[in-house]
Amino acid sequence: MKILMKIVVFPMLSTRWLDFTLIAFVILCLPLMFHLDVMITLNVSFSDILMVLVMFWLITHQENREYLAIVLRRYYLIILYMLLFIYFCIVSMVNYVTNIFIDFPYGISAILKLSVNFIYVVVFLIFFEKYKEELLLLLLRWWKIAALIISFLCIGSVILYQMGIDNAYNLQGRAQATLNDPNLAALYLIISLSLITVLRILSGKKVIINLPVLIILLALTFTASRGGILSLVMSVAIVLFLSFLSARIKELILFLGIASFVFFTILWINQSTDVLNFALERLVNIGTEGDGTSYRLFLWKSAFDMWTKNPFIGVGIGQFIPYSTEMYGNTFYNIPHNTYLSFLTETGAFGLMAFMWFPVFILFRLISGLVIRGEKTYFYLLIGLIALSIQALTINIENIRFVWLFLMIIFVMMKGFHANQEEPLVKTEQ
Repeated sequence: MKILMKIVVFPMLSTRWLDFTLIAFVILCLPLMFHLDVMITLNVSFSDILMVLVMFWLITHQENREYLAIVLRRYYLIILYMLLFIYFCIVSMVNYVTNIFIDFPYGISAILKLSVNFIYVVVFLIFFEKYKEELLLLLLRWWKIAALIISFLCIGSVILYQMGIDNAYNLQGRAQATLNDPNLAALYLIISLSLITVLRILSGKKVIINLPVLIILLALTFTASRGGILSLVMSVAIVLFLSFLSARIKELILFLGIASFVFFTILWINQSTDVLNFALERLVNIGTEGDGTSYRLFLWKSAFDMWTKNPFIGVGIGQFIPYSTEMYGNTFYNIPHNTYLSFLTETGAFGLMAFMWFPVFILFRLISGLVIRGEKTYFYLLIGLIALSIQALTINIENIRFVWLFLMIIFVMMKGFHANQEEPLVKTEQ
């Protein structure tokens, strides 16, 4: 009997342990990004390497294939979104035969990179269906650990730079850690703030803002990302207004008190040391000539002009730079630095709608859940999602792994983990 129990129980425990270990390492490696030159330069993550192992592990187990069938039925909306999105990206490639200048490898890689992000979503959905709430808590805890590591790298890199020690974790005094871009580092930290506060709610903590949250906020300031910091401020203002409409006065006053404390803490640090001067001065000087803002405006106008020439299916996925040669006689060296305009230009109005309808659906579900039912977790998820949406106006985020996982986590929490039930994971306290 004991031998039989070992045969049955041990494999089950070892499988669960390996599943959780793989997920933990994938989350830890998500922000560890590097450039890979394979005909073109790709911005990839160390988690991509681990994802190959995870996929092999999933395929070799029959029960995981059964969970995949459940995922396809239960989460059909997000699956449909991914398929439609890829479809309209492929349709835009029709214009390859009409354009004079094309970069075919870049176009193919753009679709492949999007497909990789969607593989992440499907794989994590399988694990969610398999372990439900337990997997969510595990994911959020390891995300918190990863975010703190990135935060300490951001803070430490800027302090070293101020001491005259240059390093790979900052860009001319702006913290970027392992994300190769201060704006991406800011985006990762903002999403992390949203998820860590949700973790505290799920863990039953009454005090939402704690030391890790303050450390991440400080690291965010060290990135000197105007788009990131301003998007967070604007999203907080919008969500506070929505909370006012939902008559959640107690939570509103509490959050305003905490926000004031954070603000005066950063102000005190700035008065006590010069380490924040560069970041704060960069925020104050937004919009001045020569700081990159004017060039972004030029790219945005050019992208819109390109779209007017191909309004329905665009100039072709990944063809913004090659088409600039055809249209202007000069080759641009940058993409539009605007996610919405990128898809509008390259995939047309159809492609942009295919890209936006699902995030917009999630956004309105969160707003209705906050305003009508006063869902506490929705307050913080909305802050992250709105900040993400605003920051997408200044950078391209379509190929960033943690962005798609964030959208998936929101959708899973709204969907709930019980079959035939559309209630949120966490109910509002009465």
